[in-house]
Amino acid sequence: MKRTNTIAIVGGGRLSKEFIIQISNADYVIGVDRGAYWLITNGIVPDIAIGDFDSVTKKELALIKKSVKHIELHPADKDFTDMELAVAYAVKQKPVEVVIYGGSGTRADHTLGTLHLLEHFLNAGIAARLVDEHNDVRLVSGKQVAQKGTFRYISILPFSQSATVSLTGFLYEVSRLSLTRGQTRGISNEFAADVATIEVHEGIVWVIQSSD
Repeated sequence: MKRTNTIAIVGGGRLSKEFIIQISNADYVIGVDRGAYWLITNGIVPDIAIGDFDSVTKKELALIKKSVKHIELHPADKDFTDMELAVAYAVKQKPVEVVIYGGSGTRADHTLGTLHLLEHFLNAGIAARLVDEHNDVRLVSGKQVAQKGTFRYISILPFSQSATVSLTGFLYEVSRLSLTRGQTRGISNEFAADVATIEVHEGIVWVIQSSD
């Protein structure tokens, strides 16, 4: 089975039109609840829409049903968030990379829940990120190259109870530094070059690039 290169998952959180081109360039687009409506009104018809659609009006849902060929309509009374259902669907497609848009917003519970869903991709060997206007967040184990891009700051925080990391190409370089969850030592590092390396010897870490 040929792997899909990129999947864009678009939720109903904080969304910016600056990502429209990136979303359009994805090989497959999943609209999650109100995210599907946002896509359609911005000229992108998702390949599938998933959710209970309790965040849209009847008129908006009618537009989604009219526009999207494949819809997974779930009951509002369920054990999983719409985003988790979309993540599970994306994992089954075995893509190379997944980018989640609209996964963060005013509700801290949904944002935190979506961030933790990144572990599903990590376990499946799929590169995945959650992005918004100010942040690019991923989970990392092993060795990974980070690119500065438009971001000034990069923070490394343990997702597992503890982690051991080495950082090269950063303002603050470290070799086999031990990090413990609940401490903030890894916050607000900066790039010393356009490309830097993060090596996680033990554990799993959050890698958070921020523009401000």
